[in-house]
Amino acid sequence: MSKLVEAHIEEINAIKKDLAQVDLKIAFCYPNNYRAGMASLGLQLIYRLWNSYDRVACERTFLPLKKTVEPYTLESDRPLREMDVIAFTLQYEDDYTNVLDILERSNIPLESSERNNNHPLVIAGGPCAQSNPVPMSSFIDAFMIGDLEPINEEFMTEGLLGNNTRLKRMEVLNEFEWMWVPEIEEDKSVKHAPKGNIDDYFYPIKQIIPQVEQEDPWYGVFGKSFMLEVVRGCNRGCSFCLTGRINRPKRDRSLEKLTEIYRAGTRECNVEKITPIGSGISDYRELENLCQNILDDNLTFSLPSIRADKITDNLVKLLVKAKQRTITTAPEAGTDKLRKQICKGVSDEEIIQAIRTASDGGLSRVKAYFILGLPDETVDDVEAIATLAEEMSKVGKKLRKIRISCGFFIPKPWTGYQDKSLFSLKDLQAKSKLLKSKTRNIAKVDCEITNPKMARIQTILSISGKEISKPLKLAAKLGGGLGDWRRALSEYGMSIEGIVENRVIDEKFPWEFIKLK
Repeated sequence: MSKLVEAHIEEINAIKKDLAQVDLKIAFCYPNNYRAGMASLGLQLIYRLWNSYDRVACERTFLPLKKTVEPYTLESDRPLREMDVIAFTLQYEDDYTNVLDILERSNIPLESSERNNNHPLVIAGGPCAQSNPVPMSSFIDAFMIGDLEPINEEFMTEGLLGNNTRLKRMEVLNEFEWMWVPEIEEDKSVKHAPKGNIDDYFYPIKQIIPQVEQEDPWYGVFGKSFMLEVVRGCNRGCSFCLTGRINRPKRDRSLEKLTEIYRAGTRECNVEKITPIGSGISDYRELENLCQNILDDNLTFSLPSIRADKITDNLVKLLVKAKQRTITTAPEAGTDKLRKQICKGVSDEEIIQAIRTASDGGLSRVKAYFILGLPDETVDDVEAIATLAEEMSKVGKKLRKIRISCGFFIPKPWTGYQDKSLFSLKDLQAKSKLLKSKTRNIAKVDCEITNPKMARIQTILSISGKEISKPLKLAAKLGGGLGDWRRALSEYGMSIEGIVENRVIDEKFPWEFIKLK
């Protein structure tokens, strides 16, 4: 019996192949827990796409809950070192230490240079790989840059199935312009994979649905629902946002295609709820028609964050009919001035009107996302968040709860703020304390703020080059906590403050070898 707790969860639509009957065994690894990984549409897509090849078995792996447990694949309970390929998805920088932890627990050498043909090929993709893979370049054999769907056939048949050793696969993958194999050609100029019409892309109709109840700790982030990618990318170009830079142009699925997909998907997954997905979904022209179609089919849905200027009376009516109680929006900053500066084109007036529309239309909860520590942010900007929250409370007379959720600014590659520094930890903690105190006594308002210390570690991994690989390796070995990072950086003559504060950009960014167009 498997030592993995996750292996005993009942699921539908999982694929189990006889590994003795295939030519290529892949462990697709989400470097975090099962619940987080199963909410990833990318995992569902790649799992179904790669398993569509008769000669390929793609099995899932997650970060085990227990530190003493070796990672195994869920489908056949195989240790990762017995697989031909380990494919990581890099969605968030703070998962980097988890990647190294998984390799370490699997008795696979952490550094690419220390592996040979007796070891699996270790590859990675995802938004972090597309934007700045350099901090992980000592540990990953090959990075895929861009959308998988248009290049998957070449990647699979020529790159992986066409070769039977780790080294030969690395050599062939390096020939593709959208692959980066640092151990072979570190200074290669890499192009993003071509972007196509997403109506023509493969879509995972049969998604894996955990068969657990809502009170179960393994219950999905989106519940028992079918994930429906409506758009990919965003054209807005907010100064802090990575998606709006690396996924241009925004591409929409047609209403006809979406309807075809969700009708088939809800049947195959035996669910009645649909979760539309897409960072630029507010700008999808057919959004309200899509919602109406879903309701007409006696199904329900739950929408992600919607721009305040796109929250209409009709959209709220549709949400109420779908029995959605909460609407989420992201003002990002507390003042019109700062929002204009970060290219977030919504005004105080539009935000307040959105809250009034939500309240009057019958919704009971609002969640509003803000970013603290944005460049040029002042104390007035922070206090303005509380003022805005108070106004939300006044106009949202029928609302039961308004949740103000604040994270901290992280400079991302390719964005307008890629060269910006962070405020000192003392400043960020003071702003956090100020906002907490200003919102504490506002009726119906609950303010949650993340830890600014973690944002500083994410910043290091977002903007650094290969110089961070040794501290990263040591931090992972020590446990990956905040104190572990301070100790690891100190060991190599670095400090958090020295990297993220008062940055001086006097040369190329580490990620400039990637060509977005």
